[in-house]
Amino acid sequence: MPPNRFRSVLVALLIAWVSMVAYALSGLMSEKVSSEDRHFAEDIDSIVGELKNKLDTNEAVLAGFAAFLQAVDRSDVEATARYASLAIAAYPHIYMMEVARKVPLAEQDHLENTLRKEWRPDFALKDFRSITHRPAVDAPKRAFTWPILFMYPALPEAAEIHGVRLETVDYLGLSLASAEGKAKPVASPVFNLYEGGNAYILLQEAIRNPVRASGTDLNFFGNTMAAMLLIKGQSLVPSRLDSAGHKYIHVSAWMDSAAGLGDPLFDHQAHEASLLDKLLLPSFERRLTVNNASQPIALQFERQLLWRDLLTENVPAKALLLLLAFFVVPWLIVRHYRTLNSLALEHERVAYLATHDQLTDLPNRFLLADRFTQAFHNWERNAGAFAILILDLDHFKEINDTCGHEVGDQVLVAAARRMTAELRSCDTVARYGGDEFAVLLVTDASIEKVSKVGEKLLEAMSDPVATSAGQMNVSCSIGIAVCPTHGKTLDELKRAADKAMYRAKSDGRNRVSVYAIEGS
Repeated sequence: MPPNRFRSVLVALLIAWVSMVAYALSGLMSEKVSSEDRHFAEDIDSIVGELKNKLDTNEAVLAGFAAFLQAVDRSDVEATARYASLAIAAYPHIYMMEVARKVPLAEQDHLENTLRKEWRPDFALKDFRSITHRPAVDAPKRAFTWPILFMYPALPEAAEIHGVRLETVDYLGLSLASAEGKAKPVASPVFNLYEGGNAYILLQEAIRNPVRASGTDLNFFGNTMAAMLLIKGQSLVPSRLDSAGHKYIHVSAWMDSAAGLGDPLFDHQAHEASLLDKLLLPSFERRLTVNNASQPIALQFERQLLWRDLLTENVPAKALLLLLAFFVVPWLIVRHYRTLNSLALEHERVAYLATHDQLTDLPNRFLLADRFTQAFHNWERNAGAFAILILDLDHFKEINDTCGHEVGDQVLVAAARRMTAELRSCDTVARYGGDEFAVLLVTDASIEKVSKVGEKLLEAMSDPVATSAGQMNVSCSIGIAVCPTHGKTLDELKRAADKAMYRAKSDGRNRVSVYAIEGS
């Protein structure tokens, strides 16, 4: 072989060899990166699990505290302090436990004078801004005030908090309003503590049966209270993050509320990686939300990959496995995709069947209830009236009895199509059962306008329906109930509309009737 040609072959072999080694090393690194990414996901699962346990514990402790306040003697502050000390000792991530009392504005002066005489001579009701020098907060007028009367531990630097009206605290006003009358925990936005760090308050209303007080019985806590837990953000940092295997994970957390993320709840810094690691190796990121009922927390995880993470296992063995996987993995991915696609289609089909009537293809009562909830929340925000119409076909049983259920089904399908055609896309027509339909009008639903819609539906139903048994004359009776005039829940409005519908039937059928409030 000529030298030049030999040299060319040698160069070619070297290039081929270097290419193979580079490919193997590249494959090894890629596989190891994927492996470390999976480990990162597992670490996240363990961290999130620990955090969720703390959040669930907060709700359980608050529920227990509210139950205790309902049962304890109205004036037994010492027993309340003992209870709080045991709870905080058992769950150190809870920083403080507090109680506020609901007081009618007309009774606040009497309460202030009584507590000065019986409890603390320096007690005074005060706005939060008077001790923080913050600007005044525009808050809605209330018939009640909520002064703080108890806190544990009773820190000297927090003594001025006694008597502060909760509704004047800018980050508690909306939370307090949300908690009133619901007996469910509500979390405040994150705020800055005076001693440093961020925190939030988890509160829940506690109501006990009124007890007639004797002349000497001090009704300290009253009959309606707000039980509160003060949670420091830093105390929620999972202990796993301090272990050797997790020290390079950076975690940031925010309270995920309707108002946005706001200030971070905590920001746990990771150990600093080397400059070489940062320049040449990737970093992993994850964002997720811990879906606790009262304390949804958004989390961001970051993890810088290190060279020492990669240089741990046998390179040739890994390279061989990757060469085999080169052919197997695409097949697995396609198969997995097909499986997932099939499952997604099946899930979509099942979900549709669970929320729709199979005969008429209309929403069923379950989907109607969900859309009612949406309409109610919209009414709370925008104060726009909405309405429920109950429509029942007249003499439908006679059609089934004389012509058969198949013809009856044809009538139901035709009725469903006619109603849908007369309504807006934002409204909902649902089959409630049998020959009964429910219509949800979500906006601009005054009694006058809803009555006109009912008349349009009557007119739409007046044309004969073509069936396999010939033309059928079909009419209906409609009952109307409007929120909030006739009720604020689906059950209340449904009952009202039902009564109105039966009134329409008793008045001769084929007409619209609006629910009449008794005594009006």
